[in-house]
Amino acid sequence: MKVLVVGSGGREHAIVWKLVTSSAVDMVYCAPGNGGTALIAQNVGMPVATETDCDRLAEWAYNNKMDLVIVGPEVPLAHGMVDTLLMYGVPVAGPTRNAAQLEWSKAWAKEFIQKHGIPTPDFAVLTGLADIRNYLREPGVGYPLVIKADSLAAGKGAFVVKDMEEAEEALIRMQSAGVMQQGQAAKVVIEEFLEGFEVSAIAFADGRSVLMMPPACDYKRLLDDDTGPLTGGMGAYSPTGKVSPELWAQIEQDIMLKTVQGMLADGIPYRGFLYAGIMLTEKGPKVLEFNCRLGDPEAQVLLPRLKTPLENIALAMANGSLSEIGQVEWSEQAAVGVVVASEGYPISGSAGKKVAGLSDLEEGVLVFHAGTELRGAVSLDPTPTPGPAESQGSMLKGLFGRKGQQTTSNLRTDFLSPKLNTAGGRLLTVVALGDSIGEARAKVYRNVPRVKISGVQYRSDIAAREE
Repeated sequence: MKVLVVGSGGREHAIVWKLVTSSAVDMVYCAPGNGGTALIAQNVGMPVATETDCDRLAEWAYNNKMDLVIVGPEVPLAHGMVDTLLMYGVPVAGPTRNAAQLEWSKAWAKEFIQKHGIPTPDFAVLTGLADIRNYLREPGVGYPLVIKADSLAAGKGAFVVKDMEEAEEALIRMQSAGVMQQGQAAKVVIEEFLEGFEVSAIAFADGRSVLMMPPACDYKRLLDDDTGPLTGGMGAYSPTGKVSPELWAQIEQDIMLKTVQGMLADGIPYRGFLYAGIMLTEKGPKVLEFNCRLGDPEAQVLLPRLKTPLENIALAMANGSLSEIGQVEWSEQAAVGVVVASEGYPISGSAGKKVAGLSDLEEGVLVFHAGTELRGAVSLDPTPTPGPAESQGSMLKGLFGRKGQQTTSNLRTDFLSPKLNTAGGRLLTVVALGDSIGEARAKVYRNVPRVKISGVQYRSDIAAREE
């Protein structure tokens, strides 16, 4: 089986890693990939930033006879890459553009949630900057509240504000970041601020049914004690003792399954990974947001616990046949993941700094890459060109050769000596497993300091609340 994984983050590295451990998978490609995926798979030098990019990659998948495509990040979903792959007849795990509105349009998602009776905070959808500001100034508005940009925002479109002054600042920051339009085109969701315990509910969906993953918890604030700016995620762990099996079954029935069945009833079948950020309140679980993908960094702590072959589940999602999978098996071990980020994150990233120390980690500790590049590595060039000399074959096998079946044709290399360097904000997720959360946590924090990168930051309290 040949599988293409779309994306370049820690989530995609975790997906690639899980696939290459299967004897049924002959070759894994990753586009565009990162420094970690370059070590275990074959990166494809094609971006996925625009609709044209996504169409080109879908065509590449068809021409190269991929047996399965797994779309990791949200942008290719919003650009309709799944629709194009379906047109080509390539099996793909991921929702269509219409189904992915659950993520790329917060307003559409809220209206869908309301229509189908899915529990969520009270909210208002507002269009036009003047109307938004007028609403926020009304005497009856209860602060604190949450302001969310309607569109995809890459972590820059959600703010908790305690008064009108902070609300105005949030609007300015969203406009400056380009995640909210100007004037009458501006559109936001303003919702009730909830207090409680937040958990990530992720399910496999095939258009009609769902299979739940174990509960996971992530940390969105940059600093310890949940302080500092919001980020894409600074760490995660699974499972949690704060969610009972009975509560998880309730979330499955009242939120995840109801969502998939609601999409089907509306003529928009949902196939792929379905993520719900859930707040556990005194009045029960409520949906804060939907994502149409595996969480990041939740994927990095969930996939190491997955025992059922991922490619089998992904194909079943693509084919609408999850019922044939039966029970998905999960390890009883706990997993804790800590994100190592550049010192300027989330404002800026890091480029060109040496990554060292990965060979000094304890046995069994996993490192999933995000903002890294393997300079001097090779990647598939979509444009047919002469391959490197056959004398380089041993180097290529060292980089890619899990089964020794790779060829050196149509590859490009920029340097003779591969070097792992930083190339982003969130750089790595270090993951450890143990028989308890405490054991996994102790192990991961013994190893995080062994990763040697100049000028990095990470939280020291991931999973501490479970002990």
